[in-house]
This record gives sequence, structure tokens and C-alpha cells, in this order.
Amino acid sequence: SADKDPFLTISAGLTPAIPLSNLMALIGRNSSGKTSFFGALSFVSDCTNMGCAAASIEHGRSGFVHLLTEQGKPMVFEFLFQLQNGHESGTGPEDIIVSYRMELDADEHGKPFYASEKVIRSRKTEDGSWDRLVGLDLVNGEGTVICGGERIRGGVADTRFSALRSYGALVSCPLLHALNHEITHWFFCDFSSEFRRTGNGVAPGGHKHLNCDGSNLENVLEYIRAENPVQYPEIIERITEKIPNIGKESHKLPASFKKSPGKLFLYLLLLEDPMPRPLICIETPDIGLYHDMVDVLATEFRQYSIRHPYSQIIFTTHNPYILESMAPGEVWIFKRVEEDAENLVDIDCAGADPV
Repeated sequence: SADKDPFLTISAGLTPAIPLSNLMALIGRNSSGKTSFFGALSFVSDCTNMGCAAASIEHGRSGFVHLLTEQGKPMVFEFLFQLQNGHESGTGPEDIIVSYRMELDADEHGKPFYASEKVIRSRKTEDGSWDRLVGLDLVNGEGTVICGGERIRGGVADTRFSALRSYGALVSCPLLHALNHEITHWFFCDFSSEFRRTGNGVAPGGHKHLNCDGSNLENVLEYIRAENPVQYPEIIERITEKIPNIGKESHKLPASFKKSPGKLFLYLLLLEDPMPRPLICIETPDIGLYHDMVDVLATEFRQYSIRHPYSQIIFTTHNPYILESMAPGEVWIFKRVEEDAENLVDIDCAGADPV
């Protein structure tokens, strides 16, 4: 049937529905919306972590009203997840799909609040149909929630903060707990910025995970040395043997290339994290990397996606070398619509192109 085979759909002259994979490349001209896409995901994660009011001015954002594409209308996000954790006994992650819909609005003073939140769990039954369960349903901070296996009246006293975050902190709400962990642990990588060494505002001591710009590298290495003294040299050897030798002529190379082995080390250390992030977003990871290092990074991205099938890596690129390792269904093309079309962006999958 054409709905199950994208190639049959294409041959029929129709546009297929291609699901998002766990390794994806976003391509397109500058100012075509790729950075805005990551920015929207980052905003949702920040809203869940710290509340929508604080998130609206985090990371240089100019306030909620200025984030709206259309004044006077709410901002709405809807996601579908396959969660590795939080599913019922006797079912696997592939048998459960969780949807999360959040709607943000502004009061008369322009301050944002959660107008509604809804979580629906859809479980595949033995006969192939889907059983739906509403795990969270709040409007203006009031509604119902499944907690401890029972539906109860629930809500939040302050609608600036997410009910998903509040109930997701409770282990008695396993579905919301898993979903909250998913969204709050998205990682937005900025290793391509100027590499900053520890000491610039980084808290002392060992750190479990790399921060977004990699400036706590030494702290993470210190933590691994202390917690896993036997595995530490194995991890370092495994990473360093993958980094191509820059040779004796390195002093003649541009400064950006001299730094690239350190940058590649950061990426490889991130991919070695024993607690994988559910989503890693990386803007232009190939910047400053020589072509053989790009090959290494592409291979490691692929290996990571195989090791962690319920984690995703999404990256933007202009580099054809790294695209050579991608299937058409893993490449998404961003195109800015004509200027008079309300600043819209078309996003198409390369796998949907008949050619």
C-alpha cells in the first residue's frame, strides 16, 4: 500500500509522509529557518525547565510578545514521542506514542502563561488498533491528571510554570515523568563557537556532562577520572585514536584548523556519555574541521544513532562531505517562501523528491 511505502507514493505522484529519523541533517540557504527551528525547540525545553516567563528572556530572547509570529494569537507546539522509558510492562517503546500539546498566551500586560497543556498516550493493542489515554489535560491551570494509576483533579497555582514539569517530578506519574525527562534533557550544542577553556565562569569540581559550549571539558575529564579510573584511559584512547594526525606541518595550518582536533575531541566525548541525551541539536558541526575529521564525525554520528535508537541527533550543515553519509530520508531542505508570504518557510524531505 502506498501509505506504507514512500517510494510507491512518490511514483504515484503524491508527497509521502516521511517520519523523522534518529539522525537528521537540515540544509538550506542562510536565513531559511534552520536556526529558528533549533531556537523553537530550545525555547520549549527552557519553558519546561524554568517557566515560560523566564524562558522568554533566556539566551538573549527579547520577551514573549516579540517571539510571537502573529500578535494577539497564542503560541502552540505539538510533539509526538516514542519514549524509551515510561511505558507499561509488557509493551515496548515502539508500541506507545505520546503526544504533548502546549499553548502559551499573554495576559493584558504581555506576560506569558500556559493556557493549556495536554498529554495523550496511544498504545497499540493486539488487534492493531490504538488505545488512547489522556494523561494530562489542563486549561488555565485546572483540569485532570493521571497520577498513581488514577485520574484525579489537578492543576498548578502559577500558570507561568509547566504542569508537565510539576507532575513530571513525581515518580507516581511515570508517563509524565518520562516525558518531562525527555524534554528537559534536550542538548543544544555550541562547540563550533570559539573554544573556551575552563575558568571562564565554570563551577569548580567534576561535572557529569559537557555544557553547551564545552568550556567545562576539564571538569568532565576530572569526573570521569574519579568515578571510572579503570575506564578513563580506555575512553581517552578510544577517542584519540579516531582523531586524524594533523602532522608535523600543523604550525603552517590556519588557526581554526589547529583548534579542530580539540573540537572533534569534544564531539566524540559528548557521544561517549553513558547517559545519552534524548535529543542533540548541533549547528554546523563541520565548521573548522578538515575533511577527514568530518568523515570521522559523520561515522560517529551514525554509530551513536545505532547504539541509542531512541535518541536523536539533528544537525545543520552546508558541507557536502557530511551529507554523503546520509540517506535522502534523513535530509530535510529548508526554503524561505517569497517575502510577501508572511515570512513562511517550506520544509521538505529530500527523500520525497522523485529524483
